[in-house]
Amino acid sequence: MKKVYALIIMAGMAMSLLANGFTWYSQADSRWKQNSLGKGTTSIGKSGCVLSCLSMLLNSEASNPRVTPDQLNTWLRRNGGYSGNLMRWEMPAKMFGEGLGFELESQINRTNDWDYLATELDKGNKVIVQVSGKRSHWVLVVKRDGPAHLASSYIVNDPGTSQYQNRTLAHWGGFKAARSYSGNWLDEDAFELTSNIFVDPVPEDEEFLYQLVNRSSPANVYVTLQNALEVPIHGYFLLGLFDKEDNFLEVVDYQYGYCDALSELDLIYEIEDITPVNEEGGDLRIIYSKYFSDMPSLHEALALPSPGLINYSEAITQ
Repeated sequence: MKKVYALIIMAGMAMSLLANGFTWYSQADSRWKQNSLGKGTTSIGKSGCVLSCLSMLLNSEASNPRVTPDQLNTWLRRNGGYSGNLMRWEMPAKMFGEGLGFELESQINRTNDWDYLATELDKGNKVIVQVSGKRSHWVLVVKRDGPAHLASSYIVNDPGTSQYQNRTLAHWGGFKAARSYSGNWLDEDAFELTSNIFVDPVPEDEEFLYQLVNRSSPANVYVTLQNALEVPIHGYFLLGLFDKEDNFLEVVDYQYGYCDALSELDLIYEIEDITPVNEEGGDLRIIYSKYFSDMPSLHEALALPSPGLINYSEAITQ
């Protein structure tokens, strides 16, 4: 009998587990909020907004390993990165050597210089700004979405909240100082899946063998990824299972990969049980992370937009 395979195609919705497609850290995180900041008597939880913003940049730069605020704080304390509690803005870029990772490009101390901010973001830079108000607080501007002269156009990651919040500079009314950094950013533009995600189950004439021993049917998964950056990308490429409401459920397999600059990487995974994928709304996506976890942090990993899932697991016989 001739086998005709039905293709089940589920369009992948663009979804990022990262805040705005970029790493977010809270200075109030219990893992480091009590740590002393710099050479003074204050703590990261009270005054670590700049430190947290710089850690976001380090973790989102392709050339660096994973860096958290406590790790950066320790390195800066040992390497002259502070003047008292004040950050020496150029020092974090030297953490992994001169000319590697991100670099401080320029800085201004002018209120609401929208031309400067828009120009730096258009260059591909990320900008840490001191927001308006009596309190000295810094946030990371990750992108612009709207007219250059409107504070509401500038989307930020704010380290001052214990839970991530969607905010723009309009929350504070503007900014009064800025520091711009260049880098090869691991954001939603760094990767592209150049093929569908293909799910290839065991042949139908072998499936009964798994049924005989009361085991679920496995499958292989294939996908090709394009590195859009001019530097290599390496890390963990996790195969994540999502439900029909786009909730991340679990990591079903992973592969550590290295992808040269402007090159493609073929990823191959194994699924022990294809049943959840065949259930209504089950979806698979590739999640990039600098570290391995079977449940990666929602703010340190990037779920790549999928061009679609092609599942060959339902066979129709004629």
